[in-house]
Amino acid sequence: MKAHYYPSHLAAELLARWPAAARPLPPLAELEYFISVAYQASLLFEEGQPVRCRLILSALKELPHAPGTNAPYALELAAPRPYEEQEIRRLGPALRSSGSLLAVCADAAAGLLIWGLLRDYAPGGQLDETSSFAPSPTPRALLLEIVGPGNLVFFHGPDRVLTLQNGHVEGHGFVEYPLAWSRGRFMENIDVLRPQLAAVGIAAPADLMPFLGELAHHVTRRVVSRVRASGHGGMLAYVPTASVAHCVGPAATLRPKYPVRLPTEAHYYNGLQVAIIARLGELGDVSWGRYQRFGDARLLELEAAVRQYADLLADLMTVDGALVVTKQLAVVGFGVEVYAPQLALTQVYRALDANATRLQAEAADRGGTRHRAAYRLCLAEPESMAIVISQDGGVKFVQAQDGKVVFWEQLTL
Repeated sequence: MKAHYYPSHLAAELLARWPAAARPLPPLAELEYFISVAYQASLLFEEGQPVRCRLILSALKELPHAPGTNAPYALELAAPRPYEEQEIRRLGPALRSSGSLLAVCADAAAGLLIWGLLRDYAPGGQLDETSSFAPSPTPRALLLEIVGPGNLVFFHGPDRVLTLQNGHVEGHGFVEYPLAWSRGRFMENIDVLRPQLAAVGIAAPADLMPFLGELAHHVTRRVVSRVRASGHGGMLAYVPTASVAHCVGPAATLRPKYPVRLPTEAHYYNGLQVAIIARLGELGDVSWGRYQRFGDARLLELEAAVRQYADLLADLMTVDGALVVTKQLAVVGFGVEVYAPQLALTQVYRALDANATRLQAEAADRGGTRHRAAYRLCLAEPESMAIVISQDGGVKFVQAQDGKVVFWEQLTL
């Protein structure tokens, strides 16, 4: 039987796992206090929303600030505030974006103090916090992310060191991104896009899959980020376009309260993909790395449209029921009920790594209603995929694999 971890245990565990070459952590008592206050703050609510934010333990002078670099933008308080859970609660709404950090430092006389707010994305950028564009390097210091009640993630800069989830730091299968969840599952986009590109005289590169996969992940990350920030929760299901006719309808597995008429020609997201590939082709490099770089006004316009489409998907997920899209990200319907009572499902499998090479069996009824609906959908329609976001910020990616329903659990994206 596993014991639960608390701040004192976490401090010792963090010291044991901290990279040897990294800047040393503070003394044990100070580290315990830093963790304890964050832990207590994670249990609080502000304006009906649970506290979620990222903290960095670093003095201003220890941060990169050379002119001409993408150093984090520091908003320094004229008078530091005491490092207390209620201060974190009150400042939480200003720290909702993934690029924001609450900066904490140690003072010899006053102990730990909140000295300011950081933005680890370049100031003045045209894209918002969920964009992957032009990030400044995450400072190589201790970062602590509050992702849910009692759930904390510790980083050394961008590198995860330790995760506390449900009272444990091991065996929960937390992964940064489930690589096997979507690998090869957006192939139908290639079959659709090549004729559309040819129709407008665009010679597509031999292998579009890496770029299309990264763009789909980019949209997914933004959707999940927006839904998590709303504190609402939701379910997003992907089904093959060819399966819509038999698995969506009043008497089918997926029963939308608000069905959407599928376009007979290229839909909006496909049009964006074609426009992006065309522009990258003009620039001589159809790659995800080139798409992410600043410097081209047309690509910035197209990225803004991609983000707006992702925001629409996030908004539709707030309606009671699931949002269903095709593998081409065309909306099929929302407010969808998953109906598969004939399927006997008693066991699902937690993936313990990004590629699902190690699995851990769990009872299927351990999750809530959304989770069970996602499991049944993937069992009934093995080519489908699902993402379930809980109100507490937890995220599960679900798919069928070798006759089993497998899920990956995440706290952050």
